[in-house]
Amino acid sequence: MKTTAEDSSEQVPSTHVVLSNHDLLIEILLRLPVVSLHVFKSVSRNWSSIITNPNFTLRHSPFGLFLPRQSFSEYDFVQLYNIIPANRSPLPTTFTLKFDSHKAEILHSCNGLLLCRVRPDKLYVYNPSIYRFKAVEMIPECRVMGSFRMAFDPSKSSHYKIVYAGVVSGSFQIGTYSSETCEWKICKDQFPLQRFRGFHQGIYWNDAIHWLHNANRALHCRFDVEHNCLTSINTPKILNGKEVHFDQRLFESHGCLLLLCIDLQRMSIYEMREGDSGWSVKYIVNLVEFMMLLPKTWRKGLRWLRSNHVRCIMIGKREEDSFLVMEIYGKIVQYKIALKTLRKLYELESFHSPVSFQFIASVAGV
Repeated sequence: MKTTAEDSSEQVPSTHVVLSNHDLLIEILLRLPVVSLHVFKSVSRNWSSIITNPNFTLRHSPFGLFLPRQSFSEYDFVQLYNIIPANRSPLPTTFTLKFDSHKAEILHSCNGLLLCRVRPDKLYVYNPSIYRFKAVEMIPECRVMGSFRMAFDPSKSSHYKIVYAGVVSGSFQIGTYSSETCEWKICKDQFPLQRFRGFHQGIYWNDAIHWLHNANRALHCRFDVEHNCLTSINTPKILNGKEVHFDQRLFESHGCLLLLCIDLQRMSIYEMREGDSGWSVKYIVNLVEFMMLLPKTWRKGLRWLRSNHVRCIMIGKREEDSFLVMEIYGKIVQYKIALKTLRKLYELESFHSPVSFQFIASVAGV
């Protein structure tokens, strides 16, 4: 069937109207798989801006946890938001992590990218949402494996960094790898080894790696990735000369740095104030009330809660949307903090490591 010039002139403006309607374009893009979005980033700056916007990513992509099984290369993925049907999710529920036929383990998860290791000494950066990975050359003169953390904020840059803390050429050093230059650089400044105890559990927030000191949990350490600067502040472990929390752990959620503190009767969640100036209380959970929500069979083998029972903390736009994800009696459960409700998300079929990796799907390249 032939198309007249008059018909063509009518079709072009209608297409332009659809594509120029920002809200309508977002709704169309939300219905596409992650792999397609990775390709469509190159259509225009406007499309790229929409697709890489963190708010779009949260609406579109599966958000959840990677839970390592006893075998370090086997993982379960538990989706925390039911935005995407399981059959549309790019991530399988269970899988074995491999690169070039070699089994791998996750070291760190940061804003959609996974830092992985193939033992003994190979590093990979992996985006499971678009099935892309990249091998990273090991830091020169590194004979003993130290600790690695990743720094990546797609709202600021498409490039990521890997920070290494360990022995290089016989002495303790800090090295940084940049995806922009594909090179490692050793920091000229010397840092005390003692301060980096616990660095392997560090999380990335606000241009820095944050961790709690292994020997002194009241010490919150911070390494500024951009300026290679190490600072520390005290946590609310000791107030008025008395120890008020015996168990602490750091979390990150939607741009907030959180500190979980647990004692026998309550769970306190603190938020870092602007400018890293100190901690303020955000939530307090009564553990006696929480325990009463659990079925009796779950409570039998649970004398008290510890920080390793908590897999992640999610801060919602509304108070009633904030929740904890916990592992109790072989179940992954969601506890709504304000509503005080409990819901089972996932049943673990075998023993799992207490370590977990928070993940949101991303179209970021590697």
